[in-house]
Amino acid sequence: MRPIIDHFFNHISANPIELYSEFGLQHELALFVRMNYADHKVRLEYNVKRINQNLVNLVKWELDLHVTSSNGETSVIEFKMPKSDSGTPAEMYSAIKDIKFLEQLENVVDNRFAILVTNNVAFWNAPRANANIYHFFNGNEINISSLLHEHTPAFLHNKEEIILNNQYHTAWHELNDIDGVFWKYYIIEV
Repeated sequence: MRPIIDHFFNHISANPIELYSEFGLQHELALFVRMNYADHKVRLEYNVKRINQNLVNLVKWELDLHVTSSNGETSVIEFKMPKSDSGTPAEMYSAIKDIKFLEQLENVVDNRFAILVTNNVAFWNAPRANANIYHFFNGNEINISSLLHEHTPAFLHNKEEIILNNQYHTAWHELNDIDGVFWKYYIIEV
């Protein structure tokens, strides 16, 4: 599935699209897969209980995108698309929560990906940010590990800590949309 995701981002880099919402981006990738990989079955907002009835204690229940290839290989993609007017630490928390969710699906699906696309500069360049959560995202690379309360601003302390099984490292990639707006994105394989 990773080559298909890379193909999609290469395609929208060469042929820019309008980037306006997370749901819109999910649909764009779903349509791309259906049009270019007709042997793949694509489902949007798919309930994980349809895959495995025995799952319990998940951090969420809806899969943003579920893809089954012709050979039966399954993939799940979780999307985040915080825009420049969004609450940055809360969006970062949510992105890390998606990674936890994907870890919980380790023995349920074959491939698991977290994709974040943002035009919010604070995600990659917030040198004066005082919450350590920014350090997971700031710079040229993303370095995500377990999220403890000491990493978050006080207003997020009512949310649970997110203990991950692994650490995740990847690079930011650049993209311009059809309106010339600059975005960065990452793809993490969990």
